[in-house]
Amino acid sequence: MSSDNSVFLLLGPEEGEKEKFIKNLIDKLSGKGNEIVEVHRFYGFDAVIADIISILQNETLFSKKRLVILNNMDLITRKEDISLITEYCSNPASKACFLLLSETIKGVNSRIEKVVPKDNRKIFWELFENQKRGWIVNFFRRKDMTISPSACNDLLEIVENNTKQLRLECERLVLFFGKGAKIGSEAIEKYIYHSKEENVFTLFDKVAQRKLDIALEVLHNLLLSREREALQILNGLLSQFRKLAALKGLIAGNYTLSEAFSRLRIKSKRVQKIYLESDKNYKAAEIKGIIMLIAEFEVRLRSVKSNLQAFLLNLFLYYVIVRGGKGAWRGGPG
Repeated sequence: MSSDNSVFLLLGPEEGEKEKFIKNLIDKLSGKGNEIVEVHRFYGFDAVIADIISILQNETLFSKKRLVILNNMDLITRKEDISLITEYCSNPASKACFLLLSETIKGVNSRIEKVVPKDNRKIFWELFENQKRGWIVNFFRRKDMTISPSACNDLLEIVENNTKQLRLECERLVLFFGKGAKIGSEAIEKYIYHSKEENVFTLFDKVAQRKLDIALEVLHNLLLSREREALQILNGLLSQFRKLAALKGLIAGNYTLSEAFSRLRIKSKRVQKIYLESDKNYKAAEIKGIIMLIAEFEVRLRSVKSNLQAFLLNLFLYYVIVRGGKGAWRGGPG
């Protein structure tokens, strides 16, 4: 393997395109399936960098080629760990590929950025709204299905901002309606509220009602599906609360409900009803506190092992629904 293809730095929030890049790289390393590539995944909050470097440098009996993925590079801050990584990247193993990943753009230590070849530093930006709509239309066209512009908007209201989650929801829609279907706004609403699948928006629905027991049940189902990671759930709720804060601000600025919903592109009557319910149940100061609380819990989720993340999310919902943003680490709104 060329040393130019031994280390990559993959930044940005667009998880779907990032995963496609990794898949293509694995296919290339394996010679399109002719060789076995040993893949290892690690996360910055609990990674032992010395062990990772050892895996990269030493061949195994089962495979000569290794691909090591280190997520959450923005959490790697210890000088010793940074030195180990930069030393390895300066002289990488010939039969190993090291992928350094972060959802952030600027959070990775500059020493690590500099040691990765310029052509191997890639940023995966979030798609623009029109690009997301085009992605959805093309996805269903390939399945011999159609989706209306309004249904596209409704789908984008409930899906986190990356093509990985878009693909997941679109594949569920294919299974729900079947090939050849024509999907409109009513169909999206039927899927969201009448299918047995939970999503971040059905969780927000219960949070909006301030029903802790039901919200915890929805959260439990989301985590059991293993298709939603804790950070993705938290980011999905952040998106909804930011939109709620914007709605409250527009209403306070004497915009009519129709004008406010139009500005925020909230067109579904069912979704409008949920936002009105949350507007009634949460004060502006509470929403501000909740958004700050999400930032605090994001840091804590990144710093603990995965088996503790469910507990933290349960605690987070308690502080949101019962205490209105007053967390364990801050006073919250008065």
